[in-house]
Amino acid sequence: MLDERLSLVYDMYDPCVLAADIGTDHGQLASALLRSGRCERMILTDISASALSHARAEMIRCRLMPRVSLRLGDGFAPLEEACQMISVTGMGGRTIRDILMQGAGKLRGASLVLSAHTDLPLVRRAVMDIGYHLDREEPCFAAGRFYLVLRARPGQELLTNSQLRLGVRLQESGSPLLMAWYARRIAVLEARMAGLVTASVPDKILMAETRKDIEVYRKWMEE
Repeated sequence: MLDERLSLVYDMYDPCVLAADIGTDHGQLASALLRSGRCERMILTDISASALSHARAEMIRCRLMPRVSLRLGDGFAPLEEACQMISVTGMGGRTIRDILMQGAGKLRGASLVLSAHTDLPLVRRAVMDIGYHLDREEPCFAAGRFYLVLRARPGQELLTNSQLRLGVRLQESGSPLLMAWYARRIAVLEARMAGLVTASVPDKILMAETRKDIEVYRKWMEE
């Protein structure tokens, strides 16, 4: 059974012939996608041989081995065929940024489902820099913390610095968790502001930016 985060990642997948799950770990997302028929075949990759062995065990248990290819490797390097969907989840934002920037030539028009634990602005910028745009951003709450899941399609959309920091499709998601997500982000920014104010050398530019972001989130909550 998928948790709330992986359930949202699953929901963002289009039905397709071939998909890839990068950093597949235990293989549970791929198992759900294959068993439901949303994906006909999948490539499962990981940099860890141990993780890939867990995914293999899951595929064997669910009798899915004829429909998968398990590959050891970093980022998009193991991808040889053109996929329609590619997911990269469960990593830090800098790692996902690097995977996107270094492996953009392997995408071949695939849609992306991304979920980073940290540094979301870096992920949004990488999406823009590789000529993609975000068509969905939605929060979820799993294992006691908030996550944001993004879906990206081919075709560049230029984003402002504010959109890179705060998001560009959040308000369109209609998620029942939006207010809680905004409240959490405000709390994080207010904690940052408290640290900036007491710093021996206050960063006035970052302080102004943080105040502006808090105001935007509060405006979104009112709307």
